[in-house]
Amino acid sequence: MKIVILGAGAIGLVFGGFLAKSGHRVVLLGRKKIIDPINTQGLVIEGIWGKHHINILPGYVSLFDLKEKEGAYFDLVLLTVKAYDTENMLKTFKEVFPSPIPVISLQNGLGNLEKVIAMAGRKMAMAGRVIFGAEIPEPGKVAVTVYAEEVRVGGVDDGINYGTVKTTADFFDNAGIPTLPTKEIEKYIWGKVLYNCALNGLGAILDVKYGLLMEHDSTRALISDIVNEVFFVIEKENQKVAWPNAEVYLRDLFDRLIPVTYDHYPSMLRDIQNKRRTEIDAINGAIVTIAHKHGLDVPVNWLVTKLVKVKEKIALGVKAT
Repeated sequence: MKIVILGAGAIGLVFGGFLAKSGHRVVLLGRKKIIDPINTQGLVIEGIWGKHHINILPGYVSLFDLKEKEGAYFDLVLLTVKAYDTENMLKTFKEVFPSPIPVISLQNGLGNLEKVIAMAGRKMAMAGRVIFGAEIPEPGKVAVTVYAEEVRVGGVDDGINYGTVKTTADFFDNAGIPTLPTKEIEKYIWGKVLYNCALNGLGAILDVKYGLLMEHDSTRALISDIVNEVFFVIEKENQKVAWPNAEVYLRDLFDRLIPVTYDHYPSMLRDIQNKRRTEIDAINGAIVTIAHKHGLDVPVNWLVTKLVKVKEKIALGVKAT
């Protein structure tokens, strides 16, 4: 398989590194400060999935350079950019690589799969629910920090051939990233949104790991309010998740999901610390937008969204107008 990773952040590097290590031709697109060390000394993966050094993992900072050096043909595109960059990345990629190529979104938040479908068509679009954590401790290195469940890979109804879905899941799984195919990918995406809404923004506001959020009655109460609001939206949107109601989900969250990701720092907190935009608009912010469409009030998700945006603007040096 010849694979291109669009967005060589922590998750993109884990997928790219393991796929390259298993024998696939993998090419990275990312920022110069990430790409240059990998081009000169390779990529080191460390953490709970062991230590690995991948030497053959070429990277580029321009799609035009990538095409010139690597050619116009790829078997698979892994989309791992931040949610706010999805549309622009897909548009640019389509301009440079106009031939149809299967694209799988491995991103946080709502709306990414829909944008892939708009660019590539239903027959070429997939999404993956990723619920392991990774960080970049220094250039040229990525660490897998926590793991909750297998990656789930799927397409939409009347979309990509399910055989392609299963093959893609097998490629990931055989490379060392536990992965299963599904015919209900929207259910898993909404499940990940639940998890991120409950923990990511709140952890970023309070500057703590996920585990500390369940150690205090006040944060447990806030998490419960967030989750109940998201379930209101899930019901209005006629979506399905793996839990029948908020009460059952909260038990699973506090008893299983948070404990296995106890030491994980929120990705939004890392974004703020690194003076980058967060994905709050695709997570709690998306819940607020959808709720308002249905005439619902979701005040705790609204507050989390606004507070994260304040922290983000302070970190970026953006003053109020």
